[in-house]
Amino acid sequence: MREGCIEGRVTRPRISGAVFRADHPAHTDLSRTSEASRAEPGRFNTSRFGAVYLSREPETALRELRRNNGSVEHPCALFVVGLCAERTIDLTTDKELERWGLRRDDLTSDDLSRSQKMAEAAFDSGAEAIMWPSATGRGVSLAVFLDRLTSGSSLDVIHTFELTPTVLNSVEAGVPIVTIHPLLATFAPIAQGAADERHPEDRG
Repeated sequence: MREGCIEGRVTRPRISGAVFRADHPAHTDLSRTSEASRAEPGRFNTSRFGAVYLSREPETALRELRRNNGSVEHPCALFVVGLCAERTIDLTTDKELERWGLRRDDLTSDDLSRSQKMAEAAFDSGAEAIMWPSATGRGVSLAVFLDRLTSGSSLDVIHTFELTPTVLNSVEAGVPIVTIHPLLATFAPIAQGAADERHPEDRG
């Protein structure tokens, strides 16, 4: 990582709205989810600190689960999570990637060392969340550091959609999840990052 690239710069001072996570229906305790990530660190956390991984779009949440697990199987739920974060680092632009010493391929590589090193610096600088273009190729992913949320920030499950085998089969066949569950359209998403402007069909 380049000398001087870590500035503790928070590029989106505040984000607020609905984000999404696909997981087992029993995994509603986000504190436990964050703690569990320390045992198997993801792209933007390490064994020293946990993160809750989320997606801006419901479709992205399902694609991320499929990418990580190889498939999306029953039992499965789509959690709508209310997010308010006062200090967010937005890596959806090349300018911010460069500022933090990352390359575009660091966001998709199976080698997580560079992104985890950046996450260490971001966490230590007081950042509450990181957002970046999803490794699935569409949409935006987020990592929220529960241990860094300030008094004005929050992360809470606000609704759960249990995905039956029939629903999962329909999604696999290409039916938009919002068509199956129209209530999803009523949740106001966080403001989009630059990365998903190329894919308007994924906008919440």
